[in-house]
Amino acid sequence: MKKVCVCLVLALIAMGFSMQSASALPPFNKEWVAKYNADGKNAAYNDAKCNVCHAGESKKMKNEYGKATGKFLSKAKYNEIKEDAAAAQKYIIEGLQKVEGEKNAAGQTYGELLKAGKLPGA
Repeated sequence: MKKVCVCLVLALIAMGFSMQSASALPPFNKEWVAKYNADGKNAAYNDAKCNVCHAGESKKMKNEYGKATGKFLSKAKYNEIKEDAAAAQKYIIEGLQKVEGEKNAAGQTYGELLKAGKLPGA
């Protein structure tokens, strides 16, 4: 019985080390806010927070804008360059600029929606 408990504890510890954290999300959000809501005056953006890109309770669920953003920004690529703060910031800003040209299902570009102060994923 003691061996079983020890093995179970070791398995849980191994699982804990193998899980990836969401380290890329705060920098993406930080640059998004700096670009589109630096003054903090857009109440819709303030209320939406993570739901600008995500839908529902699970952060794995993305709305239309989140899926479009995922074409240009990835956690894996960010993790490769995150040690170089300038390169990481440039990567995020360029990705956000690229997604502005993408169109939603209604045919509007995300850039148009953002300039109008509307939530791009709504």
